[in-house]
Amino acid sequence: MKKLELRIFRFDKDKDYEAYYKPYVYENYENFNALYDLLLQVQEDDIYFDFPKDENSCVLINSELFSLSARLEQIVEKQGFELIIEPLSLKRATKDLIFDKKDFLAEFDFVASLVSNEDRKLYEKYDYLYYTSGILKFSQDCFGDSLFYFAWQMMQKYPEKRLDFLKIIADKERGIFYHLPSKNEALEQVIKALKDEILKIGFIDKNLLDFKEFKKEETKELKNVKHDFKGFNIGFYGYKNDDLKSKLKAQFMDFQSPTSGFELLNLNPNLAYKIAADIVLDAYDSGCDFLVVDKAKDFYMFDTCSKSLMKESGRDFEDFYILNSHELVALAQGEESASLKEHKLKVTLV
Repeated sequence: MKKLELRIFRFDKDKDYEAYYKPYVYENYENFNALYDLLLQVQEDDIYFDFPKDENSCVLINSELFSLSARLEQIVEKQGFELIIEPLSLKRATKDLIFDKKDFLAEFDFVASLVSNEDRKLYEKYDYLYYTSGILKFSQDCFGDSLFYFAWQMMQKYPEKRLDFLKIIADKERGIFYHLPSKNEALEQVIKALKDEILKIGFIDKNLLDFKEFKKEETKELKNVKHDFKGFNIGFYGYKNDDLKSKLKAQFMDFQSPTSGFELLNLNPNLAYKIAADIVLDAYDSGCDFLVVDKAKDFYMFDTCSKSLMKESGRDFEDFYILNSHELVALAQGEESASLKEHKLKVTLV
């Protein structure tokens, strides 16, 4: 039986200057039914460790959301035998896996006048939706997904207040159109339904959601490899092509994000640039020689808007560049695409 190796986030706001991750090893992990049981054992072994005692509370394990009531066996099956356990919010941690939820609770005030004190108890169960809201990494001013999901629930309970809820969450400066896609299918269905209704009623200007049109993407299949890019580190964003990777000898890194920021350009350009810059700089700081994208809208954000990205981030990456997927294929075949001359970030490979 393999050992279960844990690295648990530790921080005491009253004692620690910086957080750290403490290792724990358990050979008898199969004796624990739920994650909650395992953490109780950790606390017994380490009296200074603390965690929420509500089994419905959630934590992050290897950056994925899990309830403390989740079966440990299922967690191990999905995440393996090395688990990094963290609170939902590192920035607001007060004692290990316990953190201050004031920012989440404060959002309830926006709808408090429309609901009862009893309804607040339901809202408090959605803290995990708030702290896993993608947009909060870039802006603390935007609403968390918890408010949208809660509003949906309350619209069923108080149908006569439907328009009041919709008007609140449609806010042009912080509302539902800043939501970044998640893997939570139930949430995404609710978000789509709310957006559709808001647009139908006209609570937001549709022009803010009209995006620049691009010509159809060019596709190109790699046939004869003249340059195999040996020794290069190539980043990919929104582009997965295992066949191409198998034909090149470069090292590859995949960068993921719910959006390149393009969908937010009309709503809040600075925020859109901030999101795009975060992706480009992630690739740049990770040692990539260049970043490859598949969609024209992403190329537009990373290359065409590169000056704005540098201004927003306060970083210079003039020595970096972005390639479309068809440009990479052409270069690998020893060809030079005419489009390279149109790049804002000049391609130094040719």
